Amino acid sequence: MSEWFLPETERPWTSGNLVVPRVHGSAYFARLVELVGATAAGDRIYFTDWRGDSDERLTADGPTVAELLRDAAARDVEVRALMWRSHPGRLNGEENNHLGRIVNECGGEALLDERVRKGGSHHQKLFVVRHKGRPEEDVAFVGGIDLCHSRRDDADHAGDPQAAPLDDRYGEAPPWHDAMAEIRGPAVAHVLDTFTERWDDTTPLDHRNPYRAVAHRIARMPRHPEQLPERWDPPP
Repeated sequence: MSEWFLPETERPWTSGNLVVPRVHGSAYFARLVELVGATAAGDRIYFTDWRGDSDERLTADGPTVAELLRDAAARDVEVRALMWRSHPGRLNGEENNHLGRIVNECGGEALLDERVRKGGSHHQKLFVVRHKGRPEEDVAFVGGIDLCHSRRDDADHAGDPQAAPLDDRYGEAPPWHDAMAEIRGPAVAHVLDTFTERWDDTTPLDHRNPYRAVAHRIARMPRHPEQLPERWDPPP
């Protein structure tokens, strides 16, 4: 097992953290609605995503992913997002472009990130909420659940009513079993380190050609990432 991790001298380590598993998308999404809905002006949201569907309802009655983020931005919450720039016409390209455009239009900043090896993809899913002047309320999520269709399932596994297109053998509402870890304490800052390292990477976000330049304009994506704000101290 130890061979899977960085050497101890390079491994970030903190104590005094609380980690709670949020099993199934329905439980995770409900927590996002609760926690993001409680943010106020000056707070900060950072997230990475492999696929994001702007119209995915996070609870049965909403809000959608886009509504949750748009409402936060309207309260002067800073929203930063890193989403995989899918290969043209494949998998998640249109969905991520759409969600990225919504984030950018509402005052946040979303980057479509193609800094991967040829044929690869970014598959990280993390979500960080930091509170200005209220660090004890900071929280991070890390795990396997995207903000997209098919993920809002529960222990009964009846599936998400908003199903992603999968093989017909999975049925009209394929079951989806996955989990996120909800983290509170100083380790939240280490999760944010992962986001920051990707954001600040000097490698170009994407290939430089006329087609990609047009795609970036459609998504309202800046040519160069804006510098992240000054870091706050880790939460207690």
